[in-house]
Amino acid sequence: MGQLCSLCNIPEEEVLVEYQRWKLVRTKTMKGHKERLMLLHKKHVRTLDEGSIGEAYLLMMKAGSKFFSYTNKWAIFEPVYATVPDHWHRVASDLDKKAQDYGQILKTPRMIIDNHDGTISRVYPDNTTPEPSKKA
Repeated sequence: MGQLCSLCNIPEEEVLVEYQRWKLVRTKTMKGHKERLMLLHKKHVRTLDEGSIGEAYLLMMKAGSKFFSYTNKWAIFEPVYATVPDHWHRVASDLDKKAQDYGQILKTPRMIIDNHDGTISRVYPDNTTPEPSKKA
């Protein structure tokens, strides 16, 4: 299966940062965002244990604070609209209201990171108000 998977076949020159078990790349389609990133597991796996998911989010938050330094808030999205659901990955982008996928962003569960005050909040599409923010 891995050889047919587009995420398994991302060219090395497209990798922005390589970690022990992960790769950080720009998404193939930017959808009108200044920056749009994807963190993917190096192995072709669909599910991960809780510790690995935590590691992935920490890596994405660390990288995101650098790559999204131009904006106050950015988000890591749950894979509700993933085009490659069989390979574990997460996409992060700014929250530009002019982006092509802004309507989809509003329908997607997401973790919003505030670069200014360091808070993290979860937003669910059926609940437009974020949960109380927690200091990172």
